[in-house]
Amino acid sequence: MTVTLDHLTPVEKTLLVTLGGRAADARTSRPLLGDHLADTVSGRLSHDPVKLSGTVTIAVAVRSAMLDRLVGRFIAEHPDAVVVELGCGLETRMNRVSPPAGVDWYDIDLPDVIALRRRVLPELERSRLIAASLTQPGWLQDVPRDRPAIVVSDGVLGFLTEADNHQILRTITAHFTAGGELAFNAYTRIAAWVMGSMGVLKSVGIPKGYRGYGFDDPHAVEQLNPKLTFVEEQLGAQAPEAAHFAWPTRMIAKLFARWRAQARRGVWIVRYRF
Repeated sequence: MTVTLDHLTPVEKTLLVTLGGRAADARTSRPLLGDHLADTVSGRLSHDPVKLSGTVTIAVAVRSAMLDRLVGRFIAEHPDAVVVELGCGLETRMNRVSPPAGVDWYDIDLPDVIALRRRVLPELERSRLIAASLTQPGWLQDVPRDRPAIVVSDGVLGFLTEADNHQILRTITAHFTAGGELAFNAYTRIAAWVMGSMGVLKSVGIPKGYRGYGFDDPHAVEQLNPKLTFVEEQLGAQAPEAAHFAWPTRMIAKLFARWRAQARRGVWIVRYRF
């Protein structure tokens, strides 16, 4: 039996972009991520197909793999860590990372998305679902404060406004007394503009002219919250998966890797410590 998504808002339906990208990658002959659970979950949903180009599919798969590695590295160093996924949608990162028994995992999204997630995804041991808006107070109240934490976001921060990001980032650093890391995929200002004006968001009903949060210098996030310290940026053009691109894409990736400002317009992951 398939599950319809008619009750979701256009913003909530953006989960179809990342889910669809991972599912499409899993169906290729040489997947970059190989998230076959995403393909299974996608098949449980009844919805109009999201039109994703091959470039978008590659981008979703690569950035998912990059964030997986950052989370995996953190929990290897902190086997008692807390992992918090912001705007989890139908993300299956916990299944891919397979954290050790001492790690607690919290997936946070809006109530209707969490209700959908409960219907189509099995809840793993030591996983917790939190139905809350990131822009409203109290969304971290049930998450332990005194353990090392990594907060990860694939997409959601870029979809929100600068003011929303200011509030969310300050909530994170105020909550976790033992410190931790924040890792997310970032958008340049022009990428944020293109995303709202002509990107795949239109296919899920986001109105033309929608503007997300973009920046060109990763230190801009430190200005939003001085308690965050920039650690590193990772570019999709330099990721291990780039070696497996089709040769035209691989050549373009090599060119972009030499031109950082241009490469940031593709897959761009940033990491901060707090």
